[in-house]
Amino acid sequence: MYKLLLVSDRKQILDAFSQIDNWERQGFKPPHIRHDFEGAKDSLAKHHADGIAIAVSSEEEEEKILAYLQEFYPNVSIFQAGRNTEEILRYLSELNILLNRIHADFSNDSFKEIDMLQECRHEFFRKLMTGGIYCKDDVTRGMRLLRSRMDAEKNCLLIELEQLYISDDNKLEGRWHYGPGRLELALRNSFGGDVDGIHILPTVHPDGRILVLCCPLYGVEAKVSGDNMTAMLTTHIAEGITHLKEFFGLDLHMIGIRVLPSLYALCAEASD
Repeated sequence: MYKLLLVSDRKQILDAFSQIDNWERQGFKPPHIRHDFEGAKDSLAKHHADGIAIAVSSEEEEEKILAYLQEFYPNVSIFQAGRNTEEILRYLSELNILLNRIHADFSNDSFKEIDMLQECRHEFFRKLMTGGIYCKDDVTRGMRLLRSRMDAEKNCLLIELEQLYISDDNKLEGRWHYGPGRLELALRNSFGGDVDGIHILPTVHPDGRILVLCCPLYGVEAKVSGDNMTAMLTTHIAEGITHLKEFFGLDLHMIGIRVLPSLYALCAEASD
């Protein structure tokens, strides 16, 4: 059974959680309940938590809790509290599915729990980049659940890459032959990760598109912004592309750059 912590001082939330009487059926033990930042710290010092819900009245108190979790519990999922029984069960189901994947027995595989959390996070952003996440609330909830460090409110870039072919007559000729998984790993190793306060996430999609999401990190002052950010990132990725061609024979080039006001601009509802 997974263990939970609820941090809330809101009567509606507390009443809604008190109405859940079948926690074990949902895969959880009844949550420890605290009402503020100090209570949350005390509970986490004494009890393990696989998932944490935060619904406090003070925005400042919430920021303190989130900052503390980021520093000391950066991989513990934060799930939506829910205002009624139906919402709570829905959010618990999302959390349960994620935790089951993270804690799955991989037998002889070298995956660790943190690796699986990262893979789930990448799957989420692949889906977001292609309009598979509908609305802003879904983005916010998903990013907290997966403990993404990206700042959804900041300007970001979406860069599309294309693999060059030897000839138009044979589109398979010249394709990198290691498959999409190995290709994505090569891209991440070459130019992915954190650069000057910006997270760079290359992704390879089932339709063959190669998309690179570049987004500032939450709570980190990026060294560049605006046009300078675009110039820095395109230079960084271009250097990575040169490295890939030199060492792996992988021939890529940039074919499109979108400057987005926020990650929410990628939601399906944004294009409705």
